[in-house]
Amino acid sequence: MDVPVGSTRSIDVGDGRLHVWAAGDAGPTVLLVHGIPTNHLLWHDVVPAVAGAARVLAVDMLGYGDSEPAGRPRVDLAAQAARLVRLLDVLEVDRAVVVGHDLGGGVAQIMATSAADRVAGLGVVDGVCYDGWPVPLVRAMKAAWPVLAQLPPPVLAAGLRPALRTLFAHQDRATAFLDRFVEPWSRPGGPALLARHLRSLDSVYTQTVAPFLPRLTVPAEVVWGRLDHQLKQEYGQRLADDIPGARLTWVDDASHFVPADRPDVVAEAVLRLVARA
Repeated sequence: MDVPVGSTRSIDVGDGRLHVWAAGDAGPTVLLVHGIPTNHLLWHDVVPAVAGAARVLAVDMLGYGDSEPAGRPRVDLAAQAARLVRLLDVLEVDRAVVVGHDLGGGVAQIMATSAADRVAGLGVVDGVCYDGWPVPLVRAMKAAWPVLAQLPPPVLAAGLRPALRTLFAHQDRATAFLDRFVEPWSRPGGPALLARHLRSLDSVYTQTVAPFLPRLTVPAEVVWGRLDHQLKQEYGQRLADDIPGARLTWVDDASHFVPADRPDVVAEAVLRLVARA
């Protein structure tokens, strides 16, 4: 899987190796976290736009993309958040601006509330929150996980493509991103691994941290696609209302995959966080 700038490497965090795309070498560190069933290439067009002002790290959470789990580690949101704090430890990063999409938005909220001294700014882009997830598409997949786990990888990949295509507003941009999102699940073991992720999904994690959002003191940006039919707009508004000083940006011509539909808008929000951090 190609990256337009920077380089990639695999970093040991104890219970596996996280694949990290790094670009830029000056300014605050920005950690970009994808959701399900995507990977670091969700940020393909965002990273180059931010790398001139920050050190950008786009990570594959454990069990996604090119990351390499050791054994059968936990893959729920809390475990992923703790693992990303360990990643910052390994990289000797004291604080980072953390920006997450979908599940990554939930991970970012957990990091900001449970490891507040490590988070210099918080960005949530159509992110899971409160009790508003799993979203309908993922809920349907979760209900079918026993069957999904047994599918031949090419069959799973072929089924994912049309389902994920509905989450783009700009269909002219969808094909390249779909190739990047689906390829890891077409590898041997991909269906069983995706089934593990689906089984781990539980809104208890975001509901647990929700009461602490009003106590955050870091700069915050919330970006939400107006055409997102999976995560309701009310949740974006609620996040912006609950997090003190959060700026809310509505993207009229974006659906769920805002970083793919409108990377320029997402990059602008990240750069505002970088400037404030």
